[in-house]
Amino acid sequence: MLYQRRIPDNQIVSAKLELQLRGGRYAGVGTQLLGILGLGGAALYSVETVYLVGWAISLLVLNLWWSRRINQTLLANRHFSQRPTVLNELVAYSLVTGAIWAATLIALDRYLSDLIFYICVMCVAIISVVNIAVSVVIRSAYLAQLVFSLGATAMWLAWQVDERPFNAGFSVLLVALMAFLIVTSEWMSKSFSEMVETSLERAAMSKDLASLTDSLKTRNLQLQDARKQLAQQATIDEMTGLRNRRGVNIIINDELGRVKRAQLPVSLIVLDVDHFKAYNDNYGHPAGDQVLQRIATVMLEMTNRSGEFAARMGGEEFAMFFPTMRLAAALEIAEKVRVGVSNLRILHEQSPTAEYVTVSIGVVSCVPDWDLEFDQILQAADDAMYESKVSGRNRVTAGELDSNDSSDKTA
Repeated sequence: MLYQRRIPDNQIVSAKLELQLRGGRYAGVGTQLLGILGLGGAALYSVETVYLVGWAISLLVLNLWWSRRINQTLLANRHFSQRPTVLNELVAYSLVTGAIWAATLIALDRYLSDLIFYICVMCVAIISVVNIAVSVVIRSAYLAQLVFSLGATAMWLAWQVDERPFNAGFSVLLVALMAFLIVTSEWMSKSFSEMVETSLERAAMSKDLASLTDSLKTRNLQLQDARKQLAQQATIDEMTGLRNRRGVNIIINDELGRVKRAQLPVSLIVLDVDHFKAYNDNYGHPAGDQVLQRIATVMLEMTNRSGEFAARMGGEEFAMFFPTMRLAAALEIAEKVRVGVSNLRILHEQSPTAEYVTVSIGVVSCVPDWDLEFDQILQAADDAMYESKVSGRNRVTAGELDSNDSSDKTA
């Protein structure tokens, strides 16, 4: 077996006891009531009514008490934590009822004719046979009733063998019936125990599988989250929180395709930190990293609409992408970024351009046709940014695409 779950013996007995109480309570009590009617009817004309009524009431009270006790147990102790107490009460009940039936037959012996007496004996035997179907779940309880009802009756018949013509035969018959029922109850009890154990194993396996399924679902969700985080980390620049070049490549074709289909303009801004190597050499790389982070914050404030994004393309070079934006609006944003960086007031003692950290910016805007690639737009913006550096840095320059490419530089 690929899976096997060992069920503790006390759990098996508890399950059998619960099945006994739930499934056999009405059948057992019903059998007792039928026996009362059978023996009472047979002895009705031979025994004084007051004795029969007292006997019937005693058995009825006993069975009603037991039925009520079972209901209380089922309601108050669903998991049978008091299993030994309940089991002992079941065995005691079986002993008492078995003893009462045997005592009833012995008491009726002097009052009944041979035929009626043997009919009563058969009635008690039938009760024992029927009880095997409802009491064999807990074999000790069934054997207790069997020994006291049939065993005591068989001994009485053997003792009184000369009093009635068929006592010897019925005594042997009852002993044989007892032996048969004991063997049968052993087989039935074993089979039922195996069935209960199998059922509990399946229930435990189902519970374990459900727990394993939940665990796998949780693990799968964790793995999915981890994949998302890894995918995000692969497309996001860890230092600045902006998209990296890989992140740009992933989404840019979709964004360009959208504006190409709608024949809408698109603008790209490229900026580079002026004299950044000198800043790192003078203040150290940790300080340089902080500069890049603060510049990224300024850029993020300008990219709020759907499809817009800011990215760190590498080193101290950044880009800002604006779908559906024409050149005039892009130049305005580029100027805001340039001024915003200057207003950060990040001291740069080694810069010949200004007292503080500045950026040079290139801007390109066009209505792209289907042959235009993003790298072409990026190259044009990068050329415009280089023109800003050549022209003195800390400025914005509008670039243009090659004459073979569609462009729109109208304000």
